[in-house]
Amino acid sequence: MLYRKLKQRKLKMIWEVQKNGRISHLIGTAHFFPYSFKDSLQKYLEDARLVMFEGPLDEDNMARVRQAGTDPDNSYHIFDELDNKTIAGLTDALVPVCQARQSSYLVTFCKFDVKDIVYEMVNGMQPWLAFFTLWSEYLRRIGWKYSVDLEGYQIARQLGKKIVFLETIEEQIKVLQNISHDNILFFLSQVDRWKDFAREYVKSYLDGDLEKLKFTRVRFPSRHYSVINERDKIFYERMRAELEKGQVVAFLGAPHLRGMSRLLIEDDYRVKGPWLPQS
Repeated sequence: MLYRKLKQRKLKMIWEVQKNGRISHLIGTAHFFPYSFKDSLQKYLEDARLVMFEGPLDEDNMARVRQAGTDPDNSYHIFDELDNKTIAGLTDALVPVCQARQSSYLVTFCKFDVKDIVYEMVNGMQPWLAFFTLWSEYLRRIGWKYSVDLEGYQIARQLGKKIVFLETIEEQIKVLQNISHDNILFFLSQVDRWKDFAREYVKSYLDGDLEKLKFTRVRFPSRHYSVINERDKIFYERMRAELEKGQVVAFLGAPHLRGMSRLLIEDDYRVKGPWLPQS
């Protein structure tokens, strides 16, 4: 119980949107995070008429994502496009089990073995799934075991709320497949800076600071026009009718809040919450 409380934080990435006296809330989510926001989410979801998420979050649909990005018979492997320094960096970041060993023989043997483990971790995967697998495994290793989306989804289900998904799993898979290949390779090559990136991200998110959240020192592959800006408009069109009724809580990746707030303001909504930078 004490551990769970220590891992709790107050959610600041939340905006109130109001039009004609009808109020809803937008929550900018972190798909992976080292802290829980259970109490904050519970408070907002208790009064919700409807809860929205970007896309399906159940295990069956997650399995469909993994299946779409995996082909065991494909000869491609993302390591073939990475230099030895990057591969060594990924190995040390993901499975640092040999650092305390003294014998040079044991270290050499262990590093070879560990490299095989990381290689097999993404064997047969398309670049986008290999990237997300490596990155999420790194976050898991450093203690990022929470997800704002998933936590909200679980609470909404427990409360018996009506849940709507703004995209189908097929649409989400298509977005993932179109993530820039060059951006994926660049991000992996910056593995020695991942620790700084993660630390900056946590501080910016906890502060509710969208400006700093955008300008981090490592370019994240999915922060691209096709992933963010184009989908902002799709999300808004699919949300609009329900927002007009009010009592909606919508969970959207934090980078979407810039474009979404602009669309809301253009549609005569009042948006209240953390400072919103100019789009």
